[in-house]
Amino acid sequence: MRRRLMTSKPIIDNTTPRVSALKTRLCLMMFIQYFVQGCYLPIISLYLQDTLKFSKLDVGYFGSALAVGPLFAPFVIGQLVDRKFATDRVLAFCHLSGGVTMLALYQQTSITPILVLGVLYSLLYVPSMMLTNSLTFYHLKDDERERFFPWIRLFGTLGFIVPAWLIELVFLKGLTGTELDDGRGVALLAAGIAGLVMGVYSLLLPHTPPIPDPNRKFAPGLAMRLARQQRFLILISVSIIVAVVHKFFFVVNSPYLKYILSECGIQGAWEQRLSSLGQIAEIAVMASLGWMIKRAGFKRTMLLGIAAYTLRCVIFAFAPALSASAEATMALVCVGQLMHGLCFGCFLATAFIYIDATAPADIRGSVQNLYGTFVLGVGFFIGGFVSGWISKAFETTVDGITETNWNMIWLSSAGIALAGWLLFAWLFPPSGSETGEATSDDSASRPS
Repeated sequence: MRRRLMTSKPIIDNTTPRVSALKTRLCLMMFIQYFVQGCYLPIISLYLQDTLKFSKLDVGYFGSALAVGPLFAPFVIGQLVDRKFATDRVLAFCHLSGGVTMLALYQQTSITPILVLGVLYSLLYVPSMMLTNSLTFYHLKDDERERFFPWIRLFGTLGFIVPAWLIELVFLKGLTGTELDDGRGVALLAAGIAGLVMGVYSLLLPHTPPIPDPNRKFAPGLAMRLARQQRFLILISVSIIVAVVHKFFFVVNSPYLKYILSECGIQGAWEQRLSSLGQIAEIAVMASLGWMIKRAGFKRTMLLGIAAYTLRCVIFAFAPALSASAEATMALVCVGQLMHGLCFGCFLATAFIYIDATAPADIRGSVQNLYGTFVLGVGFFIGGFVSGWISKAFETTVDGITETNWNMIWLSSAGIALAGWLLFAWLFPPSGSETGEATSDDSASRPS
């Protein structure tokens, strides 16, 4: 959550062997960080809905519960690591405490304690995502960040993919029906154990102390002033819209995949592996993201990401209707899953890189933290409620049989994404005018 000042001595020269070792440690950090999330996030909605028999509204509420923490914790965590404590130590605390919380959540079966533990877990896990980003940026020199951050973050994507195949091919192999529903809780158990492992590993990461400067101003206050600039205000506003769509996908996707698999006559645990196609595609996107930004600029790259969100929802809405066979339906659904790479990489990951490239050096950590609060907190909090309400609105029960109108659910999400695209295309500065670092005393208070 802090950045090495631009006048600081570089940590190490690129030609020495130690640089390779440093980047390897950062890659492993990203792998374990997102291995934790990859265990539970793709199928938590299905676990709540089919294993614990929660309603669609309750599933949406839990999605919002996972976003309550980011509304508050980043301001505290960001100030602590910018001013008081080393990032690696705070990261260790977040994961050790989060691992214990997830193991407790695994034991629960009723809505109230699950919502409470979901809030607590979000207080601990979500800030750790921003901490790993800022720790990585801290240990990369200025001329390395756009080139190496996407590659290091790529290992987070790999970490997210591995649990899907491990859990479904090992722990859930051969299970169907009620046995499968009952067995899905192993994903939460795996997430808790992985969180404890990440907590221990965090203690072995490069020491990342706060930068002492008695003349510094209050970092979150300066970050809020910077957020009032037109370009940052537009980015934050559209990012909240995109975050709603992003959260919508993760709340609705696993029940939707189960429906598609059932309609196509496919039994067994496939939902996590199908969902992982998006992260597999993300590898290619993240590997080429630096090149894309240099060639297309930030604005066009992010517009591509929002367009991918919109098109993915449209594909899911019409996949069953446009397909003449089960094979064709599954192919379209897989294409929609693969588009997650463009969605995440071209918008959310690019937005963090944009902020790193344009925010004042001494408050970049706080600006990233503030942006993450709006996206992971406000956007995801709203997205949980929206996905629950829309799913409930298009659910009907006749003669004891409940049916879900997946076409309208996904078209609703597509409409939200399209609104975000139009706003961003109209209001955000064109490529070429959005770069160039501001200073904390001048640009943070001057409209662009």
